[in-house]
Amino acid sequence: MNTYRTIKVLALSVLALAAIGAASATGAQAGIFTAGAYPATITGSSGTGSHEFTTQLGVMKCAPTFDSKMEAALVTLTVAPNYGTSCKIGENQVHVKNNGCDFGWHAGETKEMDEVGGWMDINCPDTKIDFEITSEPVCHLTVPAQSELGSLLFTNNTEAEDVILHFSLEGIFYILDNECPVVGAFGNGVYKGTSTLKADAEGAGTSFQVD
Repeated sequence: MNTYRTIKVLALSVLALAAIGAASATGAQAGIFTAGAYPATITGSSGTGSHEFTTQLGVMKCAPTFDSKMEAALVTLTVAPNYGTSCKIGENQVHVKNNGCDFGWHAGETKEMDEVGGWMDINCPDTKIDFEITSEPVCHLTVPAQSELGSLLFTNNTEAEDVILHFSLEGIFYILDNECPVVGAFGNGVYKGTSTLKADAEGAGTSFQVD
């Protein structure tokens, strides 16, 4: 092989590797949360639907709301969940205490137009989220801090300028105390539901999206 042909082959190889590297970097690129104006308050509501948390005790149905603050564009949105007294297992009311815990929502790769994948962390300051089930006796289902729960799917609703969030979390770790019908630590929790996320800046609605 002459010198010119050798250089040409090497150059093409370098270009091919660069293209592969660029494609990989694009595929692995983290998403970002942006609002139309800052500071922004992000609120989430499940609307008329319910979220379902399935454990050894059965299916818990809830209607949570979410709240977050943004001073600028973010790669992780720290969210305060509020379940209040909206949760029930069968006919049993469930009182939820966050105990300082919050959620970390991460945006990942763009999957299709207007759709971005992601995952969630549960962050707790040496405490647990406590689902107090008003049975006889009272049963406590507690959820400690854990990370990289998947998956989340963020869908940009371009017409309404808000975001639809789909939860499909599996492998959630939780603990059932000695007053529960089933006792122990389990890693088979499943959480599913849909919420609409909207932004507000200084009392006026503004756009919110994930890219």
